[in-house]
Amino acid sequence: MNRRGFLTMGAASAMLAGCATSRVAPVGAAAKTSGGDPRMRGPFPILSTPYNEDGSVDYESLARGCVFTADGGCPGVIWCQSNDTIDLLTFDEKVEGYEACAKALEGRTDCVCCLGCNGKTWEQMVREAKAIEEVAKRHPKTFVAMISRPPDTGKTLDEVRHYFEKLGEVATRPVIIQTVVNRTCPSPTVEMLVDLAKKWPKTFGYIKEESGGAKANERMKQENAAKPVIHTVFSAWGGWQWLYQSRRCGSEGLVTERCAYAPLLGYIWRQMEAGDPKGTLTAAYALLRLLIDQRNFPGGLRGYSLYYLQREGVFKTTVSREYLKSEKKEQGTVAVGDNTKWKLGHLVLTDDQKAELDKCYDDAMRFVRENS
Repeated sequence: MNRRGFLTMGAASAMLAGCATSRVAPVGAAAKTSGGDPRMRGPFPILSTPYNEDGSVDYESLARGCVFTADGGCPGVIWCQSNDTIDLLTFDEKVEGYEACAKALEGRTDCVCCLGCNGKTWEQMVREAKAIEEVAKRHPKTFVAMISRPPDTGKTLDEVRHYFEKLGEVATRPVIIQTVVNRTCPSPTVEMLVDLAKKWPKTFGYIKEESGGAKANERMKQENAAKPVIHTVFSAWGGWQWLYQSRRCGSEGLVTERCAYAPLLGYIWRQMEAGDPKGTLTAAYALLRLLIDQRNFPGGLRGYSLYYLQREGVFKTTVSREYLKSEKKEQGTVAVGDNTKWKLGHLVLTDDQKAELDKCYDDAMRFVRENS
């Protein structure tokens, strides 16, 4: 159900009826979070990894992506997280990328540099978390946070708890817990998330809630009911349901690999915070869904977003690392067999597709300018 399109909302309305009739009072994003770091709120787009033509990581473009996201009005930017074949990055590449992001946002008080630490095992995750802590020490003028998801190879809730407890022992800064990693590893329960936040109140209590279907909305209400122990609950799903979850479930932000739309995400967030004074929030959200839901184009988490990032002068190429054998799904690319070897992929669009993408993007950006 992750990242479904705007056109599916009508069909989903019946499924969500139980949430809509709940006695829990609607909690919009304008209601400030209780406890926690107040900077850990709002849209935190995940930055796609840029590559040079030879498949090496393009760290200059990575840095530009951080600045582009911050300049777009997003209070946070994330790298590297998601199903963006991040397991094809080496540890050294991740560390150099952490450094590039932290340096790019040095001295900026308007954008959190949120860095991903994940692993098949807790040992791999802790190694990345320690590297992020060292990067943060080298860049004290950058507000560095972390994001992590359950272990790729996790099978039980005890393994998930142990994984995040190990992170709690290492991290000295806010950590967003992403609730879903794959179909085989269970998500942390709401009770577990609350327990972790009680034990490490300066680290945990920030949640990217992306459980499937209406369950995510009910979990989000339960998590927000645990404030001030829980600090901030972010929406997910590529922004699908963000508006509903902001108005009805207490969402105070969004985590999604949609940094190409940073100016629009920033605008939507400002209207949420202000209580939609101009009545433009629904229209702005509809434009976001339009940008994301061009279904006859190469989609996925990277897809034609790479075209937009290249068009805006952020990325130099539309190159991707791809698994030798893979299955492309809307929520990302899944390896079939060996997930350590890769080949180069290039985004290919027709002239008609580019013209349509240009029109959609230009209309959205004009809307932002005219209504800001």
